[in-house]
Parts: sequence; C-alpha cells; structure tokens
Amino acid sequence: MAENAGVTDSYLEGRRIEALARKQNSAGTWQDFAEIKSAKGSYALAAMGFLNAGTLAEAGSNNARAAELYQRGIAVCVKGTLKETALILVSRLAGMLERVSDFTRASAAYESFGSFCESAGAFFLAADAYEHAAELRRAAGEDLSSYRKPAELWLRNAEYWKDKNAGDEAWSRRRAELYLEVIKK
Repeated sequence: MAENAGVTDSYLEGRRIEALARKQNSAGTWQDFAEIKSAKGSYALAAMGFLNAGTLAEAGSNNARAAELYQRGIAVCVKGTLKETALILVSRLAGMLERVSDFTRASAAYESFGSFCESAGAFFLAADAYEHAAELRRAAGEDLSSYRKPAELWLRNAEYWKDKNAGDEAWSRRRAELYLEVIKK
C-alpha cells in the first residue's frame, strides 16, 4: 500500500516495521513495532511485538532484556485489559525466571497478574496465578502457612459460579480446601 506524499500513516509505518521484523527476526525491530502499536493504543499488536522481541532476546541468552520486554508487554496488556494475552507473557517471564532460580521475581510476576485478574473479576485466572505464586514462594523456601490468597480467590470463584454452575462452584470450593490443606504441611 502506498501512502500520500508528505503524509505519515502510522498504520502503514507499523506494517512496514512488522514486515521488517519478520524478515530480520530481530528483537530490536519487534520492539520498535511494539512501541508504535502501543503508542497508537493497539495493545494486542503491541503485546505480540513485545512477546516476539522477548522471545528472541531470551533465545539469545539476554534474560535481563527479555524480562524487560515481557514486562512491557504485560503492562500494555493491563492497559488494554487483555487478560489472556497477559497470561502468555507472564508465563514466559516467570518460566524464564524460574529456570535461573529467581523464584521471588517469578512469584511476583504471578502475583501482579493475579491482582490484575482479580480487579477484572476474573477469579479463576486470579486464583490460578496466586497458586502459581505460592508454588514459587515454596520453591524459594518461604513458609506458606499464612499465604491464603489462592484459597480466598478460589472461594470468590465459587461465589461467581453459585446459581450458575453447581459443578464449577463445588470444584472451586474443593480447590480452596485442598490448597489450605497443602499449606498446613
């Protein structure tokens, strides 16, 4: 697509940079694409760019840069209320941190995502995120006996399902009970 002489079209510029990023398979070019899309409010496309950039940085063993790019992607997901896309980025970030035994930062990533989901009323995703955080806290050697956030959110999920789906309500209540049993040990 051609653009009018002297007129800059941010969509066409984004498409040009995206084509270049695909051709070069470059973290820097994917980051440029992500930043353009983020500035225009195209948060899903920005998240895709940050994910691609982070994955390439991670593959190049630049974990610090990958972590920054994943976090920027998560931030645009929060801004655009893209829970499921944020989950993918959080999973990449936390997995990378867990592989280098940085359990505290991995746990914090899940807790931040859990807080975002809780505020959006996505209690299943929130409870699951906090349960992942609990596993990572345990791996870091923390005592979980007072870490009840996952159970609280499973119960909120149960309340959500009350009068909608008895099976999901019962499952969520049981999940809360099982979590509380595990942290007593």
